[in-house]
Amino acid sequence: MKHLRTAFERQPNLHRFLCHLYQRIAEKRLNLVTGAGISIDVGVPSWFGLLDRLSERSEELKVDIGFHRENGLNPEYLGQIIFHRIKNEPRSDVSSDLLEATVNRDWSNAIHEAIYKDLDKNITEILGRHPYLNDLCELAKKLSLVINFNFDDILAEAMNFVSEKEKSLSQRPFTVVYHPPLLDRSDATTIYHVNGVLPRENLKKRSPQLIFTEDSFADALARSPGISSEYIFLRFVQNTMLLIGHSLNDTSLKNYLRLNRDKCPANHHYMIYWLDKPDSLSAQQRNDLFEANLELYNLITIFLTSPEIKEVLELLNKKEERDFRDLIDDIVDEGCSFNYYIVGPVAAGKSSVLEQLRCFHTYEEWTRLPPKEMYLSFDKLDDNEKEKVDNFVYGELKEKNIRISKAGVGFHFMDRAPLDLYAFSNDDKERKDKTKSIKSKVTRHQGFQRGEIIFVTAKGETLVKRNLGRGRLPSKSGEEGYLEQQSGFLKDLYNPNIIINTDNMMPGEAARKIARHVLLDEYSPIDLNKIMDKYS
Repeated sequence: MKHLRTAFERQPNLHRFLCHLYQRIAEKRLNLVTGAGISIDVGVPSWFGLLDRLSERSEELKVDIGFHRENGLNPEYLGQIIFHRIKNEPRSDVSSDLLEATVNRDWSNAIHEAIYKDLDKNITEILGRHPYLNDLCELAKKLSLVINFNFDDILAEAMNFVSEKEKSLSQRPFTVVYHPPLLDRSDATTIYHVNGVLPRENLKKRSPQLIFTEDSFADALARSPGISSEYIFLRFVQNTMLLIGHSLNDTSLKNYLRLNRDKCPANHHYMIYWLDKPDSLSAQQRNDLFEANLELYNLITIFLTSPEIKEVLELLNKKEERDFRDLIDDIVDEGCSFNYYIVGPVAAGKSSVLEQLRCFHTYEEWTRLPPKEMYLSFDKLDDNEKEKVDNFVYGELKEKNIRISKAGVGFHFMDRAPLDLYAFSNDDKERKDKTKSIKSKVTRHQGFQRGEIIFVTAKGETLVKRNLGRGRLPSKSGEEGYLEQQSGFLKDLYNPNIIINTDNMMPGEAARKIARHVLLDEYSPIDLNKIMDKYS
């Protein structure tokens, strides 16, 4: 994949973005959001191009639209003017009770003609002409939802053609709708045209309304929060979106991205930014766009040419994880699995942060309910209680290590690291005894998996207050000094590269910092087995 190599050189973190996207496909948590850019390659006009074609109904209209456009009117407003002109065309042979329906039909017909004017007649020719449509169809068929902002149904027509060509009994079905579905279907793909749909084939059902003019956009905004707005918003919060063919001119799309950024701070979406040529933008220009989209919308921007888009889609469509890994490993020497251990003292906010990181794969602190003794300060336990706690912990360490050792492509977060139990010990002699038990009961057949430490901490006073809020008295769960000593020991033990202080930080904001770190910064895993050997 020669074009992919060029893309990786241009954007060094691209392999991480693709690993995350591949992971979300496997988890059935990736959705597509398609825009005009995917149809322009086969002759469908851009928004302004569509307005230009509609204005060709008369020379006067064409001149007036040109004048208004030069004076800065937005596309929706220009569409409103064109609609008003068409609405006022004489229709003396139409009865008053059919007038509104006739106007809407004429308006839809005008848009339909303008959209499909230069398209090839045969879908085979369209697929042959488009640089990546076939691969986009393959990806769309894997996903439960495609949110389409276009009026045209070229993607659906191409998907249908590809499905008919394959004629597989296990072929995944798909439906085209212009209202939000009441239920998501995990075994089918729904293509939801949020602005309405005008099928290329005139006999197919059209949506009764097209959101194209200023008043239709205003009506759509007035209906928010309605069922459509709520439906899309929830999908943006619960899933990872891949935007393709968009330039972020759509106000409603930007609103959904912004809402996701505020309501689910760690959840980042992806947008493919089309490049005409590999050097269309300078490194500084790309960085400007990347940082702006990241800060404004939690949006990761991927800069790709058409041949690069094709190869990226081919990579994401790999059915076998091994094939995906092999292609990535052939280009980048960092691997495809990224493991992270969230470490910190009791009540630092580890579990709260983990809850905000569900856009990645997460492992809870315990796989089974812990005994009640686990919630007490370790220096309050007698020997029998300590043995009970230790035996539970060793079993959990073994199970959690087995689970993370099977981690596939993508990002994996575990609440607590295996050696945290050293912080719950009186002295080094006790830690050495624990090391012997770990080696005999936990790592005898398989060592601890490497991973990067993310250290979450807070002042002792804050930790005590949080424990009190959970109904745990300091006399039982630990005083300030005890908790700060625990925090200091863990910090010295792991020497983490990233430290998150949660004293004055909400879990969502802490999770956003962590998400951006793992997606954008260097991955620095440590060898836990070497640390353990210090206490052998």
